[in-house]
Amino acid sequence: MNARICHETLIIANVMMIFVNRKLSRGRTNFIMKTKPLIVGCVVLGMTTLALLFGMVLVNQVGSVPANVQSIEVEGNRWSYVFSKPDGKAKGLILAMHGGGGSGPQFDESAQWSQKATAAGFAVVLPTGLPSRPALPGNFRTNPQVWNSGQLNSRSPRTKIDDLAALEQILSRCQAELGDVPLFLTGHSNGAGMSFRVAREWPDKVTAMGMMSGNLHTTTGEPGKKPIPTLWIVGEKDPLTPFAGGTTKMEVWGTEKENRPVLETAAEWAKWNGFAGEVARSEGKQGVREYRYGNVVWVWECLGHGHAWPGGKKDELPESIMGPDVTQVDATSEIVKFFAEHLGK
Repeated sequence: MNARICHETLIIANVMMIFVNRKLSRGRTNFIMKTKPLIVGCVVLGMTTLALLFGMVLVNQVGSVPANVQSIEVEGNRWSYVFSKPDGKAKGLILAMHGGGGSGPQFDESAQWSQKATAAGFAVVLPTGLPSRPALPGNFRTNPQVWNSGQLNSRSPRTKIDDLAALEQILSRCQAELGDVPLFLTGHSNGAGMSFRVAREWPDKVTAMGMMSGNLHTTTGEPGKKPIPTLWIVGEKDPLTPFAGGTTKMEVWGTEKENRPVLETAAEWAKWNGFAGEVARSEGKQGVREYRYGNVVWVWECLGHGHAWPGGKKDELPESIMGPDVTQVDATSEIVKFFAEHLGK
C-alpha cells in the first residue's frame, strides 16, 4: 500500500514538473510570478515523496519497532526490552540476549522469538544491552550495544555496570505479570556468553539454556542443586568464535579476543554441571555433528556454517564478517523445543 502511494505521488510530481518547465520556457518572468504557488507546491510535493521513499528504505533495513517495547531505570541507566506473552498462562519465561552491536528488537525480528516462543506457550523478554561507552548513544560501528559477559576489556567503562542487577529487575517485572514460571536462557554470540554468566551466577533459577556461538568467559559461581541442561549450537566455519579456538579480530570495531576451543568449554561446562563421563559423537540431522555429554550438554556443530543465527534473517551483516550462512537448522524452533522438553524436570 505505501509503495503504491509513493509510486503514484512520484508520477504526479513528475507530470507537474514537466508542465511547469514547459510553461517556463514560454512565459518567462511573468509566468514565474503567477505560478509561484504552483512551483512551491511541486517542490513540497517532491520533498514529501522523497521522505516517504526514505522512510520505506529505513523500514526495509531495520524493521518496524515492536509495540511491546518497555523500559526500566536501574542504577541510573535506562534499559529497554521487548516483552511478549502467549495467550493464557505461560509455560515459562525465556530471557533472550542479542549479540554484540544488536538490540532486543533486532534479535526479536531476526530470530522471530516473539512469534515462535509465544506459539509454543512461552513468554519471552529481549532486553537491549548498554553501549560500550554508556554515556553516549549506541551505534553499531562506533559504540555497539553489548553485554558484560566477562569478555570485555577490563578498562572499558562498560565493565563497571552491573548487568545482572538490570536483568534481575527486568525479570522481576515480567514475572510479576506471569506468576512463578520456569526461567530459560538463550543468546547469540556476546549474548550467549552472557547466558553462560547468568547461569553461573544464578544456577538455581535457570531451568535450561540454549544458545548460538559465544563462549564461557567467567569462572565465578558454584554449581546449583540440579544440572542446567544446555543446547549449544555452533558453526563449523565461524570466523568470530572458531570451533577450534584461537585469536580473532572484529575489524569493524578494531577489537581482538582469544577464544577457547568449543569442546574444551563444553567439557568444563558439563563437569561443572556434574557430568564426569566421556563425550559421545554422532552425525545428526540437517548437516549437524552432535557432541553429547550425558543428559547435560549437547553441542551441535553446524557443518559449513558461520556465525549467523541459524534460520534467522539473512544478510544482516556481510559474509566477510559473519562467514557462510548455509545451515538448514532453525535455531529458534530447536531451542524452544529443547526448553519444552525440559519443563518440569
